Amino acid sequence: MSKIIRLNRNENPYPPLEKIIEAAKKGLTNLNRYPDTEDIDNLRRMLSVYTNVKENQVFLGSGFDSLIMQVINLFSRKGKIVTVDPTLSFPTRTMYDLETKLLKIKICEPLFSLPITPLINELKDADLVFTPLINELKDADLVFIDNPNNPTGSLLLYGGSVDDLCNSTDGVVLIDEAYYEFSHFSVVDIVKDHGNLAVIRTMSKAFGLAGLRIGYMIAGETVAKKFSNKTLPFTLSKPSVYAAIEALKDTDYMSENVELILKERERVREEASQIGVKAYQSNTNFLLMRTSIPYISRKLREFGIMVADLSGHLPPEFIRVSIGTREENDALLDALRKLVESN
Repeated sequence: MSKIIRLNRNENPYPPLEKIIEAAKKGLTNLNRYPDTEDIDNLRRMLSVYTNVKENQVFLGSGFDSLIMQVINLFSRKGKIVTVDPTLSFPTRTMYDLETKLLKIKICEPLFSLPITPLINELKDADLVFTPLINELKDADLVFIDNPNNPTGSLLLYGGSVDDLCNSTDGVVLIDEAYYEFSHFSVVDIVKDHGNLAVIRTMSKAFGLAGLRIGYMIAGETVAKKFSNKTLPFTLSKPSVYAAIEALKDTDYMSENVELILKERERVREEASQIGVKAYQSNTNFLLMRTSIPYISRKLREFGIMVADLSGHLPPEFIRVSIGTREENDALLDALRKLVESN
């Protein structure tokens, strides 16, 4: 293939339906006006139905990152934040501009798991190791965990562990569920039970609307009260609002594309292992891979294939690969095969 194959941004390889594109175009009319409040309310209403929560729990954001930054500014601008390491979802670089203490909990091979329940319950075997970390969690202003985790693709939390986590801290627990439609696991149903719990999602991944930057948050009572008083009403553009509404009218197309991506993901994982490339189990639209070739992402560029270089977060033989179309995935597998054979 002569064109550049971009498998480095976790984008959906399938474009939106034409009717969604037309809805976005409709939003280009009267660009001198902000979106109508009725349209914004309609989008919130549709998202509340989609997530099965109350409408007043749903908050919109112009992109995923803007919601995270609003939470940071409202709850932990001069406080302490606990997150996981590695994570590519949390805007770590912005912390250098704030008077914020950042504590990272390391997740490691082979499972890239997060031992939240042992941390909180102080299991006998873990007392000496985890007690300082438990104390850090207790007085954290914000605990941020991406679930599934980016870049490992692992589910770090389950329902009971989130309950424990919320009960262990007076701070806000913010769960990133950007890949919910691929993992089919969510803690949205327990947001009503914890005022300090909030879940953020995006329509960039499964819905294929990355270019429109549509994020939303489902907030517990404590978080919702502060957001309702502080956030701006016009956070999304008109094309974004119109396209999101159209996409939510019929989610079958989204679900069909998710199934295609999941099937391709497992095919790529199996064929990569046959080549000699370790591809970890994933609950997302990407795969974490490990090869015997350091900085392999640079070598893949010579084949016209872009993947995520993780050398700043994991050892240099790790890469993150988004699942593309079958043709794109075959080109990746062919390039990996050639590189492994020549190594």
